[in-house]
Amino acid sequence: MASSTTVDCPQCYVRVKAEIKSWIGDAEDDAYFLSECPSCKKPLFGRAFVYRDEHNNWEWNHAERLWPIPASTEVSAAIPEAARRDIKDAQKCLSRGIYSASAVLCGRALERLIKEKSGANMIGKGLAELKTKGIIDERLFAWAEALRKERNIGAHASDEDTTKENAQDIVDFTIAIFDYVYTLTEKYEKYIARKASA
Repeated sequence: MASSTTVDCPQCYVRVKAEIKSWIGDAEDDAYFLSECPSCKKPLFGRAFVYRDEHNNWEWNHAERLWPIPASTEVSAAIPEAARRDIKDAQKCLSRGIYSASAVLCGRALERLIKEKSGANMIGKGLAELKTKGIIDERLFAWAEALRKERNIGAHASDEDTTKENAQDIVDFTIAIFDYVYTLTEKYEKYIARKASA
């Protein structure tokens, strides 16, 4: 098994090459590791997919931090692929301290939702249409408006910066909006259909 891995440190806000202190698991499945950030010396616990290479040696890939604070919130497979990719990229930017880019990527994901659900090309107009059609409610509309404003700060030359806290909130709002529109709505419709056929 490898003696080091590249993983995000939530304390330093950068990717670090961390020495692995211990591995747990050696089957062709997930394996867990305990490592230490070389900069701040904080412990990092994570997971990697382990497999045998062509020479029958153990190898691994897709290392991700699970503690402290998971590297990212799970993004539902019900969300369209392009928007899901934008959200995951926004999470990566957030974990690396690139806050304005994180907000811009969330805005791009929101643009995709608006184009699909309303056909509008402008976020402001599209959000109003989504609210009128009942696709989003008043609270989600307010969250989407906050996202739109924060995206504009990141996308345009401005004296105002996107802070870490604001970027985290924007990522959370984006996931909540997409979960509501795609994941929960789909689950509710299936629930109603099941009740109707019973």
